[in-house]
Amino acid sequence: MFDTSREVTVTGTVTVFSYRNPHVFLHLDVKDDKGVVTSWAIEMSNIGNMQTRGIHRSTFKVGDVVTVKINPLKDGRPGGNYTSVIAADGKTYE
Repeated sequence: MFDTSREVTVTGTVTVFSYRNPHVFLHLDVKDDKGVVTSWAIEMSNIGNMQTRGIHRSTFKVGDVVTVKINPLKDGRPGGNYTSVIAADGKTYE
């Protein structure tokens, strides 16, 4: 499902932070160099793993601008599996 041979970095505005099992999702609106906005779905791990990494329900808020490194979806849709994320406060989570 994910292309683990590639890593892509996207910066966008959080529209939804879905903190639930089986997987946490971070949804972003990402603007390209032409000003076109695309919605991205970033899959994370389960809540237990996220808490171990320091990511909690309150870590990301709608409107936050974050930078995420992902292994992109193989089918080319805008999304992927996160490898790290830089939160609005500058803290990095891996």
